[in-house]
Amino acid sequence: MNKEPEAKENRLSPELLAGIILVLFFGISLFLRVYLPYHQVFSGEWIKFTSVDAYFHMRLVDNLVHNFPQLTNFDPYLRYPFGIIIDNIHFYDWLLAGIIWVIGLGSPTQHTIDAVAVYFPAVLAALMVIPVYFIGKELFGRWAGVLSAGLIAILPGEYMGRSILGFTDHHVAETLFTATTMMFLILAIKTSRERGLTFNHLQSRDWTAISKPIVYSLLAGLFLGIYLITWMGALLFVFIIAVYFVIQFIIDHLKRQSTDYLVPVGVILFLTALIIYLLFSRSLLSWVSLLIVSFLPIALHFTSRLMTRRGIKQFFYPLTIVGFGVVAIAIFYAVSPSFFQTVFNRFDIFTWGGTRTILEMQPLLSPRGEFTFQLAWGNFTTGFFLSFISLGILLYLIIKHGNAEKSLLIVWSLIILLATLGQRRFAYYFAVNVALLTGYLLWLLVKLNKENHPNARYLNIVFSAVMIVFLVIFSNLNPLLVAFSVALLIVYISWHLLLFVVAWLSETPKTAAREKAKPKKSPQVGFHLTARHVSLALALIIGFPCIFFPNIGPAVATASQVHFSPSDAWYSSLTWLKGNTPEPFGDPAAYYQLYEPPPPGEKYKYPESAYGVMAWVDYGYWITRIGHRPANLTPGPGGAYVAKFFVSQDEYSTQEIKWKTKWEEEIIAEKEIIDKLESSYIIIDHQTATGKFWALVSWAEQELTQFSDIYYVPKEKGELVPIPLFHPEYYRSLVVRLYNFDGQAVIPEESIVISYEEKIVQKDVSIKLVTSVEDFPSYEEATAYISSQKSGNYRIVSDSPFISPVPLEELKRFKLIYSSDISVIQPGVGGIPSVKIFEYIK
Repeated sequence: MNKEPEAKENRLSPELLAGIILVLFFGISLFLRVYLPYHQVFSGEWIKFTSVDAYFHMRLVDNLVHNFPQLTNFDPYLRYPFGIIIDNIHFYDWLLAGIIWVIGLGSPTQHTIDAVAVYFPAVLAALMVIPVYFIGKELFGRWAGVLSAGLIAILPGEYMGRSILGFTDHHVAETLFTATTMMFLILAIKTSRERGLTFNHLQSRDWTAISKPIVYSLLAGLFLGIYLITWMGALLFVFIIAVYFVIQFIIDHLKRQSTDYLVPVGVILFLTALIIYLLFSRSLLSWVSLLIVSFLPIALHFTSRLMTRRGIKQFFYPLTIVGFGVVAIAIFYAVSPSFFQTVFNRFDIFTWGGTRTILEMQPLLSPRGEFTFQLAWGNFTTGFFLSFISLGILLYLIIKHGNAEKSLLIVWSLIILLATLGQRRFAYYFAVNVALLTGYLLWLLVKLNKENHPNARYLNIVFSAVMIVFLVIFSNLNPLLVAFSVALLIVYISWHLLLFVVAWLSETPKTAAREKAKPKKSPQVGFHLTARHVSLALALIIGFPCIFFPNIGPAVATASQVHFSPSDAWYSSLTWLKGNTPEPFGDPAAYYQLYEPPPPGEKYKYPESAYGVMAWVDYGYWITRIGHRPANLTPGPGGAYVAKFFVSQDEYSTQEIKWKTKWEEEIIAEKEIIDKLESSYIIIDHQTATGKFWALVSWAEQELTQFSDIYYVPKEKGELVPIPLFHPEYYRSLVVRLYNFDGQAVIPEESIVISYEEKIVQKDVSIKLVTSVEDFPSYEEATAYISSQKSGNYRIVSDSPFISPVPLEELKRFKLIYSSDISVIQPGVGGIPSVKIFEYIK
């Protein structure tokens, strides 16, 4: 009996096998994001969120769950005493609150709210394997989709860090919604193009031809609309898709191909998104932009048709489009210069260069003002560099053969790449493109070797050479592992160079004639090892480890590190604040109430019992969500006032500053800032007074060298050792007097005076070289010594932020009322409580 058909039937189908692998990748993605940070999130009796902004979203989720499905329109707890208007661009929070509300049967406990919320981003990230797989499948084939899905599950950096357990922010939802939008858009374009969709099909209602393109376009518009009500900057992808349509219309016109198939896809997509957006928001910029791009495909199509009918040469079409664009921009600017400026400002995400105090807004390749690939490697490892090879191959194939769907991937990838280069945070978007492009390159490498394609040699050699360079330069793997990988790659290159030489030698005319004259051999039974098999095996052995393995270590490291969750000291301090300070609104339930914004032009009227809590910008959301107290400062505008107050040199400082809000503008003294903010308590932690002090100085628009600087001390053999030294201005700043010295009077036991000289070490770079050090038993003697010097550079300094070289007066208006039990060990001083709370005595 022949059992071969039965054996074939027992084989797994490619679809089922791909599905099983996708489930595996889903599990790996979830495991990395949940298991590794688990014990840092579920910390004793607390459930901690792992991003600063997560506490803002959870503040809204708290409000939503208690009033579901309504969300407050105004929050008086944030940026006190002004409050903030809560817009309707919060689908992410509404979705999360809805899930929690259902799980909690309409009345979830606080533990249920927190427990469900911390898992939410990890689950959304795990779901990303689905749209990435289908995008790869539709563009390149099933196994390219599988490889891309595997990569998106393990890519490190911004994408991994923003999707771990507890990072309950909308970033991962943005990525999921945009990837799903692109998935359906690619399907819509592909089915529309393959079916040769025309206006005749629409007029005759040929549902066989139009059903799938319309359904896919509607789904793409649905997810684009959801994305638009998830993030304020969602016009980014409207711009990407609009640019794609312009480029694709130009390509099709230049090739004399019909553009009918693009029109219904674009119009349905944008109109669907516009309808969804208008149900939630009326932002003029967004709905006007969506309305314009909804008619863009129609305008592009009829311009193309008109020029074709009149026999105008093809190259005039792009010139006409550019001309119309310039005229439209000019009219737009003439009608409303302010609105034009608002639109123009949205493109600042593409700016590249300079350093920024906000970490996520730093350029990818120059985060500190100096060019480096370190961040690019940390986010994508080999994928960042291999993606450029993929883009080059795709550009060549599109120019040669043309493919509307692949053109979309190129436009999408290039624009997101520019955004990522401008601001590193957009790396979580670019992760999808890197996964797709790198997955495609690996699939192409295997496919060409399997088919013994002539171009396989070139791709193999280029791929291997690139991998050797980047493994040696960028990889932080074990040196022995790197050496072994490089050795394998050298063998790989050598093998393909040998095949290349053999093939070249065998292509002479005489050799070709002899080959043709040879009688054809009968097919051999059984497996016989050939050069093709060796090439394929080497491609698998080299390709998979070089693309997947470099990501595993950084992915594990990223998922294991929880940088932005509150410490135990912060959590216990805010719990104390909640239980030991007066209710600002008279009733604890006020935290969950629905609020309405004040009438336009008017300031919100708080009750007499209300007050604010001052802390640095990073901690405002924690104060509101954990402590249930109004915070003066949250991430966003307003940091300059708190910064100026913190670095002021006297609690009664009369230094004048401009106080400007929507309701008033006046000149005030620095000492009045706390009264203007109506603060009753100040919370300062160790980082604010030490590691983050530079940010205070920057926001206060002062120079850090006024407060501290790096000095170089000569050692043996001419070695220069850099040492940070603190100046008197640092110790006199209010934040240091409060935190470092509890607001108490300080009499220094000694004062150190250094002399230094400016030494140029290279062009436009100088250092401060210490030439002498003198100790004095009192500050007065130190200042007398400096006064007696007729020339030179002299400064009173200290090498410890907690040992002042200058006397400090007691602060009269502030009282230490709480110190955390958890301390930071400071050399020469001992344990310093991590967090301190002060009461402002008016």
